[in-house]
Amino acid sequence: MQGYKNSADLIENLKSSYHKFIDEYEGITDNVADDKIAQVDKTPREMLSYQVGWLHMILAWEQAEESGQEITTPTPGYKWDQMRQLYEDFNVKYGAEGLVNEEKELGTLVKELVEWVDKMPEDELLKPGQRKWATTKAMWPVAKWIRINAISPFTNYSRQVRKWKNFTLRQKAAN
Repeated sequence: MQGYKNSADLIENLKSSYHKFIDEYEGITDNVADDKIAQVDKTPREMLSYQVGWLHMILAWEQAEESGQEITTPTPGYKWDQMRQLYEDFNVKYGAEGLVNEEKELGTLVKELVEWVDKMPEDELLKPGQRKWATTKAMWPVAKWIRINAISPFTNYSRQVRKWKNFTLRQKAAN
């Protein structure tokens, strides 16, 4: 895993990967956002819903811990071996409002995540065992949870959305 020197480094990577991802949505409309192609595993709407869902979960875990509530990971009603069903629920819950609304929601969530990381002491961000929700057998620091569930998917999905756009929109223009 990529290590981060400090919170500013993590925030810079988060913002950069987010902007690359969200910029790829230019030109994609609701009437094509669910079009599946063999060359890409998820539709643009599914990728966006995945990101909105994960950021909601991370922020909810932190809010629950701060208020002393019991934390259920990944989220109440789901176990780690039920991620496919959870992602389907993300698509229903977040994808139904349309791309524009979902893009706005993602932007708000990224802003909240950046503000939280910016306020977090470096030790709590970069050392394992600092949050109950992040303390698993793997003993990942909070920074790795953010990397795995935000930065890496933003990076991967920006390439996938670009590939989807190149194939799908080129096909539509040819017809």
